Order: sequence, then C-alpha cells, then structure tokens
Amino acid sequence: MVNAAFPVREIGRANGSAPAVDYEFLDGAGEIGIIGSVTEPFCSSCTRIRLTADGKLVTCLFSETGFDLKTLMRSGADDAQLRAAIQTAWLGRTDRYSDIRWENLKSGQGYQPRDHKKIEMITLGG
Repeated sequence: MVNAAFPVREIGRANGSAPAVDYEFLDGAGEIGIIGSVTEPFCSSCTRIRLTADGKLVTCLFSETGFDLKTLMRSGADDAQLRAAIQTAWLGRTDRYSDIRWENLKSGQGYQPRDHKKIEMITLGG
C-alpha cells in the first residue's frame, strides 16, 4: 500500500539480522522500516533491552513486567552488582512473544491481542 502511493525499493536489513526490513523512497525523501513480527518473528535473534523511566529493565517490547533495577540502585548496588542483575535478567529471559504468536497462528489456535497484557509502548520509550 505504501509503495502504491510512495514508490519504495527494498534495501534489506541492517547488519542482515535487524527485525525491520528497510525500504528507501525512490524520490530520495527518506527511508522506512517494516517489522513484520506476526509473519517474521525475531525473538530468537533479538538483542534489544530497554530501561524504563521508572527503573524497570524490560527484555521484550511485549513484556508484561520488567526487572526492578531502581530499587537495587537505590539500595546502593555497585556497578558489578548491577551488571550481574542485568546479565541474570537477560540470560534468564523466556519472552518469546512473537514466536509463540506465530506458532499459535500456524497451528490454528488464533491470536487475540487483547488477551495479552503488556507494558504500554509510551512507558517503554519505544
């Protein structure tokens, strides 16, 4: 639909593994990226993490909760303790939201976005 109104050319994925497929407008006016997380889940290759304004470390855009770093920091944790907490959160993450959604769609189980509680994007800063 975008191409019909504003012709684009696919330029691929940044570093070959980014979640978005990038396109440039043929008139040179800029670029856009499309993340097709429903049909092209990327959980297994995701390397993104966010720190919210209220001190939560969030390992997935579709997470229901975050890891509380603010309390740890305010209790006097040093850099090594913060590094260990972040590493534990990242290595222990089980969020595979897009993968699971895609598996459910393929198996005929369907997908209802309203059934999945998630942190709002405005809170995540994404």
